[in-house]
Amino acid sequence: MRLASFLLLFGLSLAAHAQGDELGVRYWYSESTSTRSHNAQGLVPSLGNPTSVLTYEDVQTNAFELHGRKNFGPGWFVKGNVGLGDTNSGSLDDEDFNRGQVKFSDTTSTVKGDWLRYATIDVGKDLWRSRSFSGGFFVGLGYWAERLDAYGIVVTVPRPVPPDNGRRLPDSTLVITNETTWRALRVGFAGKWQLGAPTRLLLDAAFIPYASVRDEDSHWLRQSPNDLGPAPNIHMKGEGYGVQLDLELRHAIAQAWEVGAGLRYWWLRATDGTRSAVGISVPLSELESQRFGLLLSLTHRW
Repeated sequence: MRLASFLLLFGLSLAAHAQGDELGVRYWYSESTSTRSHNAQGLVPSLGNPTSVLTYEDVQTNAFELHGRKNFGPGWFVKGNVGLGDTNSGSLDDEDFNRGQVKFSDTTSTVKGDWLRYATIDVGKDLWRSRSFSGGFFVGLGYWAERLDAYGIVVTVPRPVPPDNGRRLPDSTLVITNETTWRALRVGFAGKWQLGAPTRLLLDAAFIPYASVRDEDSHWLRQSPNDLGPAPNIHMKGEGYGVQLDLELRHAIAQAWEVGAGLRYWWLRATDGTRSAVGISVPLSELESQRFGLLLSLTHRW
C-alpha cells in the first residue's frame, strides 16, 4: 500500500496541471460479506466438502480516501485512490460439516472492529474524446486489506441442552481475528459523459484477471501447543479474479469544484489455493470478498 500511495501522490503532484486534472476526497459507506472454506475430506473421508465455512456478513465500514487523476501527453492519464476505513459492526458464522454436508457444528460471534485499507493506481489513455464524452482503457494495480475482530460465541449446533442455555461466551471475549490481503492486476475502462453544463457521469470499470490473496486467522482461545498453537494459527493463500466498479454523478458547485454521489462494488474470489494449520495443508475451496456501498465526494479540478 505504501508503494501505491507514493505513486499516486507523485503522479498527481507534478508541477504542471493539464486540462481535466483533479484531486479530491471521498467518503465510502459500505457493507461487506466474505467467505472462506476448505476441504479436509482427503485427510478424513467422513468430513464434508467443504469441511468448514466461515462467513463474515453485514460488516459495516466507514472509509475516507484521497482520489485523483493527472493527464499528460496526447490523451494519457494516471489515476488512483488511497483509503482508510473503520469497521464498527457485523457477524461471523462458523459452520462445520460431515460427509453429505450434514452440519455438526455452528457458532456465531459478533464483529466489533477493526479496519479497512485499500489503494489503486492505474495508467491509461483516452481513445474517444468529444464535447459530451471521453473514455479509454487502463491497466493498473490494486490493494485491498481488511482486519476483523469477532467477540463472543453462541453455539446453535448441536442444540444446547438446558441448563447450558446456548453454551455462550460473552461479547467481551475476543475469540478470533481475521486479516485478509488482496493484491490485484486491474484492466478496465474509464469514461465520462457530460449530461449538461454543470453535471457529468463517471464510470470506472475494472476487470481483475489475476489476484493473489493471503488470509490469516488468529483463534485467540486455541493457542495451546496441543491445539492450533500461537496466533496467527491458520493461514490461507490463493489466486483468483474479480471486478471493481465505480459509478459517480458529479455536479459543479463553483468554477473549479464538484460534489458527487455514487455507488461502488468490489468482488474478488479465489478457488485455487491452500489452507494450513498445525503443519498440515488442505485444499482451499473458496475465499471470496465483496463490498458494496455509497460514495460521496468533493473534487477540485484544473
